[in-house]
Amino acid sequence: MKKHLTLSQRIHNAGLSQEAENVKARHQYLHARCDGATEYDQLWVHTDDCGWGHFFGCMVGFDQVWHGNIIDYETMGMKNWLAKIDRYPEIAGKDFRPLMECSVHTLTCDVIEVADDGKSVRGSFVTPGAINSTLDPDGEKWCHIMWERYGSDFVIDETDGKLKYLNEQVCPDIMGDLDYKDWAAEEYARRTDPNSPPPPPVVLGSPYVTYVGPWHKPYNLLQTPQRDVMWPEPYETLDEDHRYNDPRIPEHQPGR
Repeated sequence: MKKHLTLSQRIHNAGLSQEAENVKARHQYLHARCDGATEYDQLWVHTDDCGWGHFFGCMVGFDQVWHGNIIDYETMGMKNWLAKIDRYPEIAGKDFRPLMECSVHTLTCDVIEVADDGKSVRGSFVTPGAINSTLDPDGEKWCHIMWERYGSDFVIDETDGKLKYLNEQVCPDIMGDLDYKDWAAEEYARRTDPNSPPPPPVVLGSPYVTYVGPWHKPYNLLQTPQRDVMWPEPYETLDEDHRYNDPRIPEHQPGR
């Protein structure tokens, strides 16, 4: 317990910790239905120092974040809709975004710290989940399993007083196909065959990336530990020493 804070400050900060979980849960729902436009309009601060990153690196500034998560993502969704409208004519007139995929991410092991000044919140989360679709252009179903870690910074938006995202860094540890092929056996065969070419790179993210990765590597038995998006420590105020996805600071560089 932070006894140096007044009772009213502790109550305020306790409320912010709950609100951070609520914002994260709203993100999970909107992400599941591919509604990035609503998420980034309502749940994010629109500032030049906000950032969103994945294993490919980090976008910095709301213009980059919007381009990567709205323009690029909705372009993929529309192309997907156009590719399967002939097979599934019943999707005509429906919102094309949720028809691309369903991302079901549960949230576990969250560690949340509220700044002493009561103006920001930092949290780390583990998210075991699955991404699947039952409507695909080739008529087949597919599903991917994915375990990721989130490092999230939230701040109170000065325009409306609501707690919103400032930063989100996603670090995928485990990714694989589920139910329709044996991805573990295929990966084992690839790694034990000296003539096997490396897997093709996963393309994800906008070309508008300030910090180019790879930021984080998927887990394998031979890699060294990756201390990325570690749980937050108690802190007084949000500054360069207390925020995720800022590789300008040597000790914050991923994989270190």
